[in-house]
Amino acid sequence: MSNLTEEYLQAYGEHAKVLRTWLVAYGIGAPVLLMTNETLAAAVKTSGESRCIALSFISGVVLQVVLSTINKGSMWGLYYGETQDKFKKTWRYEVSHWISERYWIDFWVDLATMGLFAYATWQAFEAVFVGS
Repeated sequence: MSNLTEEYLQAYGEHAKVLRTWLVAYGIGAPVLLMTNETLAAAVKTSGESRCIALSFISGVVLQVVLSTINKGSMWGLYYGETQDKFKKTWRYEVSHWISERYWIDFWVDLATMGLFAYATWQAFEAVFVGS
């Protein structure tokens, strides 16, 4: 692997980690803010959208946790294949390798998460600012 390739991979890994951390933090932090601020909580509750908002935030976090679990399993399979040649001949290694080459999985899950969070945030803003 060239130095430039390694630099790109390292940058990608750093951006992926930052994005995932931000998404999970937002998906947990925003609902906590909505639930602990009495004014916000009352506005969301009276809007009739509280279930939808909560489900959207929870779904986004769940998507990120599932994606992290899938990626973790895939990377372990690739690692184990590098330490055990025999493992490289198994279907588990093939699945790990297949997943590792499918960037679109991460892309679409991240996009879905952002969509869910955007929807929930918009509904919360409407409840607070339009519903007042």
